[in-house]
Formats: sequence, C-alpha cells, structure tokens
Amino acid sequence: MLNTASPKQRLKALNPRFSFKLFQAILNNFLENTGELITSYLEQTGTAWWVEIITKKPDCTYYFGPFASHREAQVSQLGYIEDLERERPQLIAIEIKQCQPKELTIFEDEWKDKVDSPSLQGMSA
Repeated sequence: MLNTASPKQRLKALNPRFSFKLFQAILNNFLENTGELITSYLEQTGTAWWVEIITKKPDCTYYFGPFASHREAQVSQLGYIEDLERERPQLIAIEIKQCQPKELTIFEDEWKDKVDSPSLQGMSA
C-alpha cells in the first residue's frame, strides 16, 4: 500500500525535537556552504577581507583569510595574534584590508636576499 500522507502530515508524525534538530542541521549546512561560496567569489574578485600582521624578529608579513566581511576578519584576528605571540615576535602592525595576497607568509630577509642576488644587480627597472 502506498503512503499517501502529505509531507506536512509526515513531518507532524515525527518527534518534534527530532524534526527541529534535523531542520537546524540542514539550515547550518546551507549557511556554511553559502558562506564558503560567497568567500570564494570575493577571493576570486580580490574583494575578500584579510588580516595582515607585520612582525619584526622575524621580519615577516603574514596574511590570514579570506573572510567575507571586515567584521568576520576582526573577530578572527585575536586568534592569529595569539598564535604568532608563541613565536615571540615584535608585533609591528595589524591591518584588516581587502586584497588578494600572492603569498600568505612573506619573509623580508628572503625578499632582500633575492633583490641583492648577483643575477638581479645588473638589472634596472
């Protein structure tokens, strides 16, 4: 025999607590996937938000992100600062900005070594 109950009737027959948890799980999954799609689009267009942290000793620039909003980056920055402080650098600057970093960690010493290399010294801009 076919089940002729409507979807609404079948939902009522379920335990209300179970149906709420199921709805909550579906909604959370939808929001998470939508957020990832938005962030991916913003990153591709160069309009995603990033936390930029510049340190001394080591001389580095770190990028953390991408984020869909300035607020989301702002809320997350404290965790990144705490992680970096374990390495005991001197924090110089923290900025939240829209950009599209080519590298997530830039070591200034490596950059200087590349610029000072003999193969680049004879080149001019």
